[in-house]
Amino acid sequence: MAKTQKVRFHKGDRRPGDQSKKDLHYRKKMVKKNDDIIWQVIEYPKKVVVAEFFFEEDAHRITKFQNKHLVWKLEGGIPKFLHISI
Repeated sequence: MAKTQKVRFHKGDRRPGDQSKKDLHYRKKMVKKNDDIIWQVIEYPKKVVVAEFFFEEDAHRITKFQNKHLVWKLEGGIPKFLHISI
């Protein structure tokens, strides 16, 4: 015997999507470590460090590429074993 549907849908309704995959983006951030200036590439919304560079141009190149192509979007972000532990 089939269950009856308890929720009523109206014309124009949409299913809720996975928000974490939709908002995936990368930013670069300048951080000072041991009197050195380091550029970090950070993945949002998880706020994990993906890469660290000495030059801003290198961090900008990775950030621009990842934001354009969203290589890890289907997996929900870069895998945990590729993150930099702080």
